[in-house]
Amino acid sequence: MARFTNRSFSVVLHIFQLMLFYNFSISGAVLTYDGCMSDSANSYKVGGWCFLFYTDPSWPPNTPTQNDAQYTCLPHGTLAVGVTSKMLNTFITRTPPATNPHAWTALERLNRSTPTNMDGWYWRALMPSGGFATFPTIKANFPWGTADPDNSNGNDTAAVLVNNYGYGDAPKAYPKSIYGNKQMAVICQFAPIQWKYLPRGHGRFANSAYQIAQTTVTKLACIIQCHRSVSCISLAFNPTTNDCQIYAVSPDDPQFTGSVTTDNSYDWYIRDEMKY
Repeated sequence: MARFTNRSFSVVLHIFQLMLFYNFSISGAVLTYDGCMSDSANSYKVGGWCFLFYTDPSWPPNTPTQNDAQYTCLPHGTLAVGVTSKMLNTFITRTPPATNPHAWTALERLNRSTPTNMDGWYWRALMPSGGFATFPTIKANFPWGTADPDNSNGNDTAAVLVNNYGYGDAPKAYPKSIYGNKQMAVICQFAPIQWKYLPRGHGRFANSAYQIAQTTVTKLACIIQCHRSVSCISLAFNPTTNDCQIYAVSPDDPQFTGSVTTDNSYDWYIRDEMKY
């Protein structure tokens, strides 16, 4: 018999409620890893992940909200996080221009007490287990539209993708009074059951902004931690101390190569088939 925690049961119940309200057909093959991989027109593959631009013409205008979008990709995936700038830029021109739906990602402004509107943004993805995976954005990695983020409505705490523009900040409810009737979409992220993490020499990142987690575990457990993360691209492991550091950036990415700290006591492992 399947066993659910209270939190995971509430997630299952919420998915069922959304299916009734929005007529979601999430039990179909589309919102799975295999479904994403088979939809080349609307998907992007990198590092083993498959990202899917998904919309349903039966959804009422301006739905789902960003909060409800968190449940749309479950139980086989999550709302997408931006693993590389190339992945984020790919979807700017990948959206269907005829209907031009605006697409939710997992980006939220969780801290509004910041010096500028560019600060305080986090990737916050609801996981199938019921908890949230949260990690601050790396500003150099995010393609905001020309005038965004500007918090023009005073409560713009989510980010939405607009075709041929980029990402803009907006209220999570996406009200018709501001945007009119708008077809919405989501970008889902699906992970393979297994993937390769290839050795890449030695070193680590000293910048804590790039680090998702640091633990003391075996090498295998370190790689599993990275694989289960929606943001992890690389890891540095010290075989003497079992220090495991997993990162949201890669030493192979030209944007971050200059931030690598030379350290022969740490072995690099990087997701295979990354694109920057």
